[in-house]
Amino acid sequence: MTRRKLALSAAGAALLAGCSLLVHFDDAAVDPCADGGCLDVTEDAVDVVDGAGDAPVDAGAEAPADPCATLPDDASCGDADPCNARPTCRAGHCDRHPLEAGTFCAYLGACQCGYCNGSGACADTTACPQGFNWEAGVDIARCCGGLPVLTSTNANCGVCGVQCRTAGVTKAQNCQLLGGHYQCVDCNANSECWSGCCAIDTTPYHCSESNCNTGACVQGLCPSPSHCVQGTNEPNYCSYD
Repeated sequence: MTRRKLALSAAGAALLAGCSLLVHFDDAAVDPCADGGCLDVTEDAVDVVDGAGDAPVDAGAEAPADPCATLPDDASCGDADPCNARPTCRAGHCDRHPLEAGTFCAYLGACQCGYCNGSGACADTTACPQGFNWEAGVDIARCCGGLPVLTSTNANCGVCGVQCRTAGVTKAQNCQLLGGHYQCVDCNANSECWSGCCAIDTTPYHCSESNCNTGACVQGLCPSPSHCVQGTNEPNYCSYD
């Protein structure tokens, strides 16, 4: 090896040695975005923000047309419901017709009834009235004192409030069908009947909502809101109809 080469080698070694002492400076100065390693944050961020939360828009969507736009006044434009009469057209618009506040609109169960609020909604709830028929088709299914009962018992015989006496009488009375209607049967004296009249024109005897002398109904004798119905081929009876 020549001296020149040795000299160069020595200089190179010295240079390498010097570089090893400065490595930490070189590391700190490395550009993290060299060779295209970074994205253009500003441009991409704008793209993301511009597209965020945008709902798809149906350019062809249109608001539904009023059905009365092509119908004459008073033409039907919908259906009736428990709290609204049939809506009708007026001056090109469909007008609602809410029923009067307090109109019955639903049986809610347990002798609770729903009523219209006057604005077209079945929103008011209160106890069903005395004698309310809580099961359609079953005439003896009635609300008595706010409870759903069957008016075929000694406590409520035929209608709410008619009580058949079972104690303090000659013979215990019993609520039974008589002429198609429930009556308190087996009375023995007028004084033993809730109505003050023990009718003896039928067998068995029964407590009648009648004038015992004429057989005519005594209006106001049946518990309100029921009333006496004059029988034709059957005894008189209390009814809600």
